[in-house]
Amino acid sequence: MDTISHTLRAPILGEYDVVVCGGGPSGFVAAIAAARNGAKTALVEKYGFLGGMAAGGLVAPISEFRKNGRRIIGGIPWEFCEKLHALGGADLSYPIGNIPYDPELYKLTAQRMVLQAGVTLYLNCSFSECVMEGSRIQAAVFSGRGSSFALKADCFIDCTGDAALALGAGAPFQTMPETRQLQPATLCFRLAGVDTARLESIHFREQNRKYANGRIRDALLKLRDEGTAVPNFGGPWFHWCMREGYVCVNMTRSQAFPEDPVQASEAECRLREDAFRLTELLRQTVPEFQNCYLVQTAVQAGYRESRRIRGVHILTGEELLSHCVFEDTVALGAHPVDIHHPDGNGQDVVFLRQEGCIPYRSLILEDYPNLITAGRCISADRNAFASIRVQAPAMATGQAAGTAAAISRSTRRAVNAIDSGLLCKTLSDQGAIIA
Repeated sequence: MDTISHTLRAPILGEYDVVVCGGGPSGFVAAIAAARNGAKTALVEKYGFLGGMAAGGLVAPISEFRKNGRRIIGGIPWEFCEKLHALGGADLSYPIGNIPYDPELYKLTAQRMVLQAGVTLYLNCSFSECVMEGSRIQAAVFSGRGSSFALKADCFIDCTGDAALALGAGAPFQTMPETRQLQPATLCFRLAGVDTARLESIHFREQNRKYANGRIRDALLKLRDEGTAVPNFGGPWFHWCMREGYVCVNMTRSQAFPEDPVQASEAECRLREDAFRLTELLRQTVPEFQNCYLVQTAVQAGYRESRRIRGVHILTGEELLSHCVFEDTVALGAHPVDIHHPDGNGQDVVFLRQEGCIPYRSLILEDYPNLITAGRCISADRNAFASIRVQAPAMATGQAAGTAAAISRSTRRAVNAIDSGLLCKTLSDQGAIIA
């Protein structure tokens, strides 16, 4: 492949203790945690709002905060849910801790908490590249509204989902499957005019149950068998989003390699066409949808698989399923190991008997003294990742990363050399549940 070299001059707009890249569920929690623990913190987000794919991608519900009758995730993530609930934007009553929410109030609640923590926000700004000194990140360069700028920091946290910052720093990664083996991309969308009082399986209340609507799946497959053009779909899953008549829909599917801009762009266009076509088929076929109309598609397609770092420890599916306890456990998770088939509408699901543990070593890299990851891009194999990629554990790893960054700054130790016992105690003292 041909390449081109260029030199970029970017003004340094700020110097911080901690810079968090990405303002999704893990990112805004990481920024709050770092700031509350005394670090001068900046948060950079490519959209004009916080919440990432949770808010703009309509990826609902927040899954999941409870396992076997007890809450397993607390701290800042649970505080966020309580504040969202207080605004009328979330329902905390579901026994398994799946939380339906209003996407707009999600954005507002995250924004308020971040600003109240004293975090400096840079919205509508995308990561471009790193300025390195060996394996240490000196600065990160961002672009926004036609100009570029740099931020310097003692510590950087990658919450971009696709590990963009780690890639820019030259970090090692695990090998990704070929495109045809990747879990499919999905463009979620929101419908109004739905008879939600009659529509089943929109409240995810029970553990160890698949919530795909089998009745509607069979109706669409019957149409396909009869010769009707039905786009490839999964599930389908319909999520309650806190308003009568509204549901968030997760059913479009397309193969695409997220690192290939042409493939990704083609998938976006195809999935948007499919969203409108599937809405039409639902309206024509399913009584509960006969008056429905599409009010919103996600800001972008969501990718169930993309880059994951090769960290100090690669968390395995076997460790997660067997409840392997680590001395540096910093977060728990309870979502099943959930791998969607790249073609067709199937999925492989293995439910956890007990919550799984996520170690701090899976958030850091051996040779990178000031880089921490959180959320989707942490060091986990494919099976473990298929469980921990959802919102609640992503938020929990965000709190761990932000707290670790603040400890690194205050103790003047590299992020891969801080006292994990101090990190775990600090998290526990601040309401996080790590055991």
